[in-house]
Amino acid sequence: MKMTFADAVKSGLKNFSNFKGTATRTEFWYFYLFTVLLNMVTTTFDGFITGADLSMAGAGPIYTITNIALVLPNLSLAIRRFHDAGLSAKWLFLWALPVITFFTTGGPTLATLPALTENSSIEEFTAYANAITPTILVALGVGIFQFVINLKATKTAEQGNRYAAPKETETSASE
Repeated sequence: MKMTFADAVKSGLKNFSNFKGTATRTEFWYFYLFTVLLNMVTTTFDGFITGADLSMAGAGPIYTITNIALVLPNLSLAIRRFHDAGLSAKWLFLWALPVITFFTTGGPTLATLPALTENSSIEEFTAYANAITPTILVALGVGIFQFVINLKATKTAEQGNRYAAPKETETSASE
């Protein structure tokens, strides 16, 4: 059965607390699209309600509440997608690396730098860029890794995926 956009949204919201099993690429990417579209709508509503500039995406209360509500569905879907690709969800802990990198390289440096203003020199801007560059590079690497995993095809139980349910045989399916 082919999953539609509506099926993926229903499944993602219904299985918000299901961290076992698998989620297909279609389900993952349709739900991701739903999240992006929902963010565009909530940002627009926030702009109308608060009168804020719409270029300040993600600054409003509706956007914030919506994204807090979608944390668990997105997390469970990411975990099930990793399972579908045959990987442990422990790989999601790679997102701690940019945080660790920031606090071991850029964080202490940024704390001692003066605030950037419109009159800041190129040397001050360069100091900020040098402090944050390792964190950005690590985050980029982790993001590319996760993107590639989310593009991987389904790995079945017969192919050695311990997270996938084994296919039913025709005799057990007819019983």
